[in-house]
Order: sequence, then structure tokens, then C-alpha cells
Amino acid sequence: MGSVKQLLPILDKSFVKCCVDNLLASKASEVIVVLGHQESLIRKELSDSPVKLAYNPDYRLGMTTSVVRGIEAISPASHAALIALVDQPQIGPDILNRIIDAYEAERPLIMIPTYRGRNGHPIVADMRLKDEITNMDAGSGLRGVVHAHEAELAHVDIGSDEVLIDFDYPEDYRRLREQMTRREE
Repeated sequence: MGSVKQLLPILDKSFVKCCVDNLLASKASEVIVVLGHQESLIRKELSDSPVKLAYNPDYRLGMTTSVVRGIEAISPASHAALIALVDQPQIGPDILNRIIDAYEAERPLIMIPTYRGRNGHPIVADMRLKDEITNMDAGSGLRGVVHAHEAELAHVDIGSDEVLIDFDYPEDYRRLREQMTRREE
């Protein structure tokens, strides 16, 4: 992106603040933000948000290490983890709640949101998988855990491609800004 993606402006907030606010407005009982690259800037951005921050010193080794840090930081009383990405600020509390509700109704090992048969994010992982996730292979990551439990996962059709879209390139970001600006008008 040419700059710190988490701090890119979207409407009147940064990506990370928008994602955090959506999670806080959802049924999620605890919000943990895993920090790595530019940790101090993002920590400052979230200084007024009631979230738990977990630092991942191994962030350069990939997203798997951040997922592990987040899972390790979860309250022992939690039954599941909603694993959300920072580059999906368009996923609002309504979609997050549909995923959470679907997990709570079925209690599968893994709940995956879908759109037209394609798997998306964020996913819910039951804490019965905690040891497996915290010891997962860095090469295959969560995808390997999902494939290992295909018979024990469930899908919830969201009816929107928002669960499939993330933002990795400047043109993606430009489209997102235009889309969200139109939505606000």
C-alpha cells in the first residue's frame, strides 16, 4: 500500500479503528488487537478503545504468528474466537453478529462465512482447537487447521461479497473509499 495499512483513512477513521469499532459494536465479548509492524503508532491510534492489545514480536514471520498471539491472549472463559482481519473495515456489526449467531446456534469447531459458495472471513474457531491453533504449522496456518476439520465445520451464507474482499493494493483501497463514501451519502 505504500504506507501503514492499519492507519489508512476510511471515512473519518483509520482501517484499524473502523474494524475495532465494528467489533466493539458486535456481540463479541472481548476484542483483542494483535500488534506487530508499527506497533507504537497503532497502539496510539487505539489508546481510547476498550480493547486488549497483544504484541507479536514475530510478526515478520507472517500472519500465523499473529493468530497464535491473539489466541494465546483470549480469556480462559471464552468458548470461541472470531478471527478478523484488519483489511476488512467494510464488515460491520450486522455481519459479525450473523457469524457469531450461526456459531452459537451450531457450535461447530469452525464457522466460516460464505458468499455464493466461496469461503470468506472472519471465521470463528472453537476453543477446543486452541492447542492445535497455537501449535499450527506456519506454512499452512489456519488453512491447514480448517482442512484438518472439514467434517466438523459449518458455513453461514452472508449474502454479501464483503466477507470475500480484503484490501492489499492501492486500487483496492481507492474502490473501498468510493464504495463506503457512497454508502454514507
